[in-house]
Amino acid sequence: DKNIIEHIGDPLMHIIRNSLDHGIEMPEVRKAAGKAETGQVTLAAENAGGEVVIRIMDDGAGLNKEKILERARNNHMFTKPESELTDQEIYSFIFAAGFSTKEKVTEFSGRGVGMDVVVQNLKKLGGSVTVDSEPGKGSTTTIKIPLTLAIIEGMSVAVGKAKYTIPITSVRESVSYT
Repeated sequence: DKNIIEHIGDPLMHIIRNSLDHGIEMPEVRKAAGKAETGQVTLAAENAGGEVVIRIMDDGAGLNKEKILERARNNHMFTKPESELTDQEIYSFIFAAGFSTKEKVTEFSGRGVGMDVVVQNLKKLGGSVTVDSEPGKGSTTTIKIPLTLAIIEGMSVAVGKAKYTIPITSVRESVSYT
């Protein structure tokens, strides 16, 4: 679907950049950890029921849960006691606007801009994004989007001789004049 293609490019670029800049370690660090000197980022897509599932996997250091918690604590982001947060909830803080664990801003990351844009773009498509991580092994970001917008509920309208279908999520009010 053309609409999906237009909205998915930037999110994929942000996620891949984050995998490279935050996840993949320097060659000497990888070698000391018993890994190949060269890191790997894998992009995979599959059709799963009525969704397209895209996974961006890296074999880097994984997310630093303690660093994420520290930043979330400093920014007063908890909606429940810290002890009740699951790993998934902790990792989801990286999608908040302005959130970054990077100490130094680089050409590619560290400004806290990007991952929140990923979420916004995917929500426009009716999609979602989650991240999972294993310390020392890497991270996997999973994007789920509807297989096609043609299966999303819509409202058909006619204007003159032209007919349009508007996604029902975009309809605020419907009024019929006779």
